[in-house]
Amino acid sequence: MASTSGASVIYLHSHPTWTAAQEHERLRREAMRRHPAFLARQRMASRGDHAAPVVRNLRLCADAHTPAVT
Repeated sequence: MASTSGASVIYLHSHPTWTAAQEHERLRREAMRRHPAFLARQRMASRGDHAAPVVRNLRLCADAHTPAVT
């Protein structure tokens, strides 16, 4: 192996792309914490309630009155 290298070391903490990605991640997490669904889930967890899965009984209506049917 060669003892000298022509490569330069770029520290991530000073790289603009890395700092922008970290800022984006921080903003995304803050926005998620403000989201109503996240807040409701946190309130339920603090009360000890368990979030039940939402089950919707949807059915396909393929008749003349359905605008999606051509």
